[in-house]
Amino acid sequence: MGILTQAILPFILLYKYWALFTLTFLASLAIPIPAGTILIASAAFASQGYFNIITIFIIVLIANIAGDNVSYWLARQYGKKIFSYIKFTKKILESTNFTLIEKAISSHPGFIVFISRFEVLSTLSINIICGLGKVTYKKFMIFEVMGSFVNVIFFILIGYFFGNSWQAVNKLIGNFSIFFFLFIFLILSIFWKKIIKNLKKEKNKL
Repeated sequence: MGILTQAILPFILLYKYWALFTLTFLASLAIPIPAGTILIASAAFASQGYFNIITIFIIVLIANIAGDNVSYWLARQYGKKIFSYIKFTKKILESTNFTLIEKAISSHPGFIVFISRFEVLSTLSINIICGLGKVTYKKFMIFEVMGSFVNVIFFILIGYFFGNSWQAVNKLIGNFSIFFFLFIFLILSIFWKKIIKNLKKEKNKL
């Protein structure tokens, strides 16, 4: 168990659901807090009677959705204005590939939004791109909620059913997290490549 997690867990046990909501919300805004570990630990505590597992599920789900919504709306309202002041990001936003990616996500956001919920960096990136590309809020919310729901259920079940062994299981998940990240990156790379190729063909036909 990491030093940060060791410092956070007593805070959760002391302030319970308020602490869980706050930490999960901040983690969904890409602040480096081990949200998955916290959720697994909280579910393990629930299996021992310290928390109510249903309450944990509701609080964490709401916190995740709230954090993702904040990043989406900040990007939608102020993203391009803020990034335009940064030379590096301005070049990216003005590049042809970014425009094509933005257009692709805006047209078909479902799969990308859903799968990105399982990796914190991809979650923030997709939230920002959806906001910048002004993806319809209804579309964003439908798949954001679906992805968050599955993600939260996954970690809760691990913590609740493994109980006292949650630290060993969490360590195992941590060891395989890099492979999971690479797997998502590979899927997204193939997806982007295919879409960009098709959009370029369409553009050349015009």
